[in-house]
Amino acid sequence: MLLLFLLAAASAQTTSTITGLIRDSAGGAVAGVKVTARHVDTGLARSATSGEDGRFVLPVMPVGAYELRAEMAGFRPVVHRGIRLTVGETAAVPFTLEVGALEQELTVVGEAPLVNTQSSELSYLVSENAIGDLPLNGRNYTDLALLQPGVVAYPHRDGGSAVAHGLGMSINGQDPRSNVYLLDGTPQNDFTNGPAGSAAGTVLGMETIREFRVEVNNYSAEFGRNSGGQINALTKSGSNQLHGSLYEFHRNDNLDARNFFDPSKKPDFKRNQFGGVIGGPVRRERSFFFFGYEALRDRLGRTISTLTPDLDARRGSLPDGAVTVNTNVRPYLDEFPLPNGPGIGGGLASYIFGFNQRLTQDYVQGRFDHNFGPGTQFFGRYTLDDADQQLPTDYPQFPRAFVSRNQFVTAELRHTFSPQALNTLRVSFSRTRLHQDVQASTSRPLPPFTPGRTLMGDIDIGGLPRFGPQSSVNLSLIQNVYGVEEGLVL
Repeated sequence: MLLLFLLAAASAQTTSTITGLIRDSAGGAVAGVKVTARHVDTGLARSATSGEDGRFVLPVMPVGAYELRAEMAGFRPVVHRGIRLTVGETAAVPFTLEVGALEQELTVVGEAPLVNTQSSELSYLVSENAIGDLPLNGRNYTDLALLQPGVVAYPHRDGGSAVAHGLGMSINGQDPRSNVYLLDGTPQNDFTNGPAGSAAGTVLGMETIREFRVEVNNYSAEFGRNSGGQINALTKSGSNQLHGSLYEFHRNDNLDARNFFDPSKKPDFKRNQFGGVIGGPVRRERSFFFFGYEALRDRLGRTISTLTPDLDARRGSLPDGAVTVNTNVRPYLDEFPLPNGPGIGGGLASYIFGFNQRLTQDYVQGRFDHNFGPGTQFFGRYTLDDADQQLPTDYPQFPRAFVSRNQFVTAELRHTFSPQALNTLRVSFSRTRLHQDVQASTSRPLPPFTPGRTLMGDIDIGGLPRFGPQSSVNLSLIQNVYGVEEGLVL
């Protein structure tokens, strides 16, 4: 029985375990008691029998609300209601049997203890209620991990960088890129081992996430790959009841004040985040579906303040003396925008321009669950996250687009051969694609610094921001991760 309990942890990324000790009214262990767990939402039922020490184990159980029934000839049946399993949890549910007839059923209403006494890991659960009830600006569900002890945000250097596109967090003081982000057991990390996210810098799909657990220390062996925290999210599935929701959140600039650096007219700002989910039965007690869609549309006017050569510097008149501007350099110097603000000395003046920053993101997720019978369950899920963000640089001629397309697929089959023999097979695929497009929208074609290149290079002058396209130019990075996991418990 101990072997069964330890090996069942191999499926803890998407399931849970129910265990317990059965005693009689005198405190003695009772062997041979049949314990049946029934999943309230789907009707799935699994059974186990207590051993000589009175213990029973029901591993690899889907998360959710359960009703447990213990029965044996000569004793009154006992039913526990209100048992709610969470991802990666081992719930201990004790039973005390009293002598009596089978018709004299005893019902106990209550939840399993909140203190984990069955395993040694230190972890924190962000429950379905917390995800649904707590206000969250931007609706990035990974932000809720910051509510847990030892988890702090780690801001990236640039929200539009190809290596900074999600919520960075340090768990127990470790490097923010040492964490692992899992969705139904499928890794979401990109090629830099960065956090789950997109070009929008966020993770959508909050309405499709059932719950997630933050494993911070001493977690078991199935959580590998990195030494940091493990953020293990579980998606929602359908049930016997048809249910769904629609939502939209809108923000604009109607009540905003003009920024000090803005021109006389404040920039426009409009943000819409909308979507919906629906789930229910395809065939009651057998097949279930769940589908979710979420979109983000953000239009933000920004005022960019930078520096440019003043009129004297363009003529070659510098504070340290006059210089001759080479004819080969003149086209590049003339491309610097004319100053529209005060001079700051040293041949420099301020330049202010407006930029309409645009963000578009679409998130789609579908899941299908099927119960072949009490001993065999299957689920498959597909997730698509597309995002495109238009960002400024220090000069208006060189805007850039940061694009991402993430896809995650998981299929899992669980089969129970007997109370002592279980098998879990999970196949997964993860594709993260990051792409950056840069432009050089100069007023006239300028020769590139390197023959064969399509864009001019960068110009660095002391005291001025870099003039030219983003140095990483057109960058495209794709990572494909295939996974096959199988756990056999004997």
